[in-house]
Amino acid sequence: MKWLLSVRRPSGRHPVLFPLLAMAFVAAMAACAQGPPSIDGAGTITIAGATLIDGTGAPPVEDAVVIVRGDRIERAGSRQDVPVPEGGEVIEAAGKFLIPGLVDVHNHYRDGLEEWSWGLQLHAGVLTVRSLGSDHGQTPTMIAEARAGNVAAPRIFTAGVGFSHPEGFPPGKLGPATEEEAREMVRELAAQEVDRIKMWVDTFLDTRPMIEPGIRAAVADEAAKHGIPVSAHIFFEDDVWQLVDAGVRSFVHGVRDGEVDDDFVAMAQENGLTFAPALGQAKTFWWVAEHPELLEDEEFRAGIQPPALERLLDLENRAAMLASESTAKRRVAFDYMAKFIRRMNEAGVVITLGSDSGAGNIAYGWGTHHELEALVDDGGLTPLEALVAAGAAAAAELTDDPDFGSVAEGNAADLVLLSADPLADIRNTRRIDRVMQAGVWLERSLPEFPQPAE
Repeated sequence: MKWLLSVRRPSGRHPVLFPLLAMAFVAAMAACAQGPPSIDGAGTITIAGATLIDGTGAPPVEDAVVIVRGDRIERAGSRQDVPVPEGGEVIEAAGKFLIPGLVDVHNHYRDGLEEWSWGLQLHAGVLTVRSLGSDHGQTPTMIAEARAGNVAAPRIFTAGVGFSHPEGFPPGKLGPATEEEAREMVRELAAQEVDRIKMWVDTFLDTRPMIEPGIRAAVADEAAKHGIPVSAHIFFEDDVWQLVDAGVRSFVHGVRDGEVDDDFVAMAQENGLTFAPALGQAKTFWWVAEHPELLEDEEFRAGIQPPALERLLDLENRAAMLASESTAKRRVAFDYMAKFIRRMNEAGVVITLGSDSGAGNIAYGWGTHHELEALVDDGGLTPLEALVAAGAAAAAELTDDPDFGSVAEGNAADLVLLSADPLADIRNTRRIDRVMQAGVWLERSLPEFPQPAE
């Protein structure tokens, strides 16, 4: 607009040019003074005044306005850029903090307990999950029902049943004896339209045999032929090198048998590896025993199956957990993994949030927030980085073109409104004011553990 200010009235052929330019300038200035055009808010829900933390790592936006229409985010930005529309529902959220629905890429659901598990996660604002390799019994049918909208649940991705050694860790998984048998099992999973293939590559503290390299490579190769990505549970550094050579790029947990060198870091960077460490799950074998106040936490208690809770409430059992030889080994492994995640994050390798909820003493819903805490306290991420790990980074791990995991125009209206600042203290992600799933405010309540049928 500055060039209009220097225009001189012509003396020759265009005597009307200057008045027209002046009128245009005045109109433009008036439009700027009025701000962006108003939005028809009929049928919308607007969250106004909160600090927006959008899940991408971008700086927070104070006094933000997010407009939801149907199940989508229509507009999102500062009040200066996005005016509160006329009409519709307006949630005045000054002093609150808005984040995307949390994404958790590592969960295990139990046959017959799916609705209870998902209810706990919805209560906690966990709105997208991946079931990673334990889908037995009725669980695949329940996932299909949830995807059809017939069961209240987060958005679900599934790996079906995962691969291990026939006598390996954990029991009850696919255990091919030959490479051709492994390929046939992958083809069966492809026919089930799974989103991911899962492999366990671990000896379980040197007590079980590990899936052989040739079979791992066959699983990864056959999965690639069907366009299905592979995620591997790992412990040892050497296995990561072999799996990367076989085409695997996604890993859960981390290297726990020593510290990695610069060559490993460079390899991870060059190959675009991702790690979902489940740090909270790794220390669960002593964490509750050292912090018995967790047993008074309503959300922790609600997400633990009663028999497991009874064991944790037993003082002698907690003492035995702390004194056991396996716990001592796990502490050493945990220290290595925490250092590993710090090194990966500092190098710019992608870290995603995977809580391993349903394993060990990791309560559904609570476990996702516990993992956010562990990523910051043990993994060295900043709170903003941890929210990316549970936001855009986790979403990109699950699908090539996600419309969830970040607060952006056109994305799914999956939102969590907090009453305290998670960047000041990541534990504030648990201070939930309300949860929106697909444009609908949820009725939040902690579901009770289902009673066995008589």
